Amino acid sequence: MASSRHGFILFLIVVLSISTLQMSFAARHLLQTLPPMPAVPKIPQATLPPMPAVPKPPQMTLPPMPAVPRPPQATLPPLPTIPAGSNLPNPGALPPMPTATPLPTMTTAPALPKPTALPPMPAGFAFPKATLPPMPAGPTLPKATLPPMPSMPTGAALPKATLPPMPSMPAAPKVTLPPLPAMPTMPTTIPSFATPPSH
Repeated sequence: MASSRHGFILFLIVVLSISTLQMSFAARHLLQTLPPMPAVPKIPQATLPPMPAVPKPPQMTLPPMPAVPRPPQATLPPLPTIPAGSNLPNPGALPPMPTATPLPTMTTAPALPKPTALPPMPAGFAFPKATLPPMPAGPTLPKATLPPMPSMPTGAALPKATLPPMPSMPAAPKVTLPPLPAMPTMPTTIPSFATPPSH
């Protein structure tokens, strides 16, 4: 009996915990859902009066164009006849071309003599070594001493220039502008156009 009571109490605790979790999830869901937006009222559309019919302009009838006179056709004189080929000289009666003289044949170049064997070079001769005398010592140049620079004379005190005072500028007169005219009020009502009389 005691074990069954403990099990029943545990079952109730589990059921209560699950129900509290579900209730917290439901409350959070309700808090996150936004209320529906109110319906936006429709703006009334302005009805404008119909536009008057525009009368068609009359079609202009142009006069016919005058006929352009045609210029007279120029008649060319007939071309002269070309004489027959019998009057031209016959190319077969021309003298034959002279034959070119043949060029002389080139002679063969003579064979160049081959160079004979050169004699052997003699053994190198030992040249005597030349002994040069020692170079004389160069004379020492005297050091050039420059004279001291003269001191610059101090300049006399220049007089200070005194400028005259600037003249005072005259005060400009104040210009008073006239007040601007009031803007005319624009009409807010649209005038209705009268329909043209039908012919």
